[in-house]
Amino acid sequence: MNNILKDTDYLKSLLMTSAPSSNEMVASGVFRNYLGDKADQMINDHLGNTIAITNTGAAYKLLLAAHIDEIGFQVSSICNDGLLRIRKIGGINTANLNGHKVVIQSDRGIVEGVLVCKTDCDNNVIPPIESFYIDINASCFDDARQMVKIGDYATFDPSISVFHDVITSKSIDNRIGVYIISEVFSRLSGHLNNIQLFAATTTQEEIGLRDMALVALMTSPNICINIDVTDALQIGKEALPELNKGVVIYNNADSNPLLRKMIINSANDKNIPYQMALGRNITGGTDSSRIQLFSPQTAVAELAIPCRYIHSHNEKCGISDVNNCIELVCAIITELDRCLSEGNEPIFKY
Repeated sequence: MNNILKDTDYLKSLLMTSAPSSNEMVASGVFRNYLGDKADQMINDHLGNTIAITNTGAAYKLLLAAHIDEIGFQVSSICNDGLLRIRKIGGINTANLNGHKVVIQSDRGIVEGVLVCKTDCDNNVIPPIESFYIDINASCFDDARQMVKIGDYATFDPSISVFHDVITSKSIDNRIGVYIISEVFSRLSGHLNNIQLFAATTTQEEIGLRDMALVALMTSPNICINIDVTDALQIGKEALPELNKGVVIYNNADSNPLLRKMIINSANDKNIPYQMALGRNITGGTDSSRIQLFSPQTAVAELAIPCRYIHSHNEKCGISDVNNCIELVCAIITELDRCLSEGNEPIFKY
């Protein structure tokens, strides 16, 4: 498998965009613009989910899903000295925050800042988010108020690098999943006979898996393949999947066992490398568990990209894992389309 991504400009656009949970509009626009001419239909809803559809006349429905939101911050108050109090959006480890650059989306455009910690805690104590502020170089309250307002959203400052076949960037969780479903949809659009293919970017995953439920109700697919990231082997986290050793197939309650077996068989047939993993928990933590509950007729599987330093300003994933995931999902759907042409619809009830 080569280590060159097909459309790096699109991936860069996704990663450079700031779109924390409940403020995903810009990133959703990037997705819609990329697939707009490849989709028969593009729909979005009041929660910000976007769904691209191709081969709309087919009865058998397959959903590719990936959440498009990222972790971030929100301005909660402005101090007299011009510093900004914040609250966190999503699961952020405050041990990694001090001194890092952020960008705030304000009515006046992008405002740059630095996360700083004002605390009397001992150096060995991890400070709470309430001890952190954003310094935007404002001299006082009025100065800061000219630049931002309460409620403005912030994310880590975008910065992308590629070295030794590894991508380093903010928001790999889960823009890399969005990139994968986009590439699969792009390749298969116009080439399917029996499958109505959906590619959905879900919102607000990082704050409670909120919006996959609505996508499930809107699409009611026969199959859903959800793409996300998973913890990779790193300092303090051992016995985990490794970067550039293959896409991860979860063996937990969030994946239908018969669909999982079909995916494994496809990977073996096509000599596509993969890694088995338990997932963070026996169930929960990603959108897969939500669609199971809200669309009981859907067989669900989750594929994951190994990622180091999840929910930090510098997440890492391997390029070949991304390409392998794209190849595997394309192979699964192509083979399924062939089986349906022969009248062989797979059964996932057990």
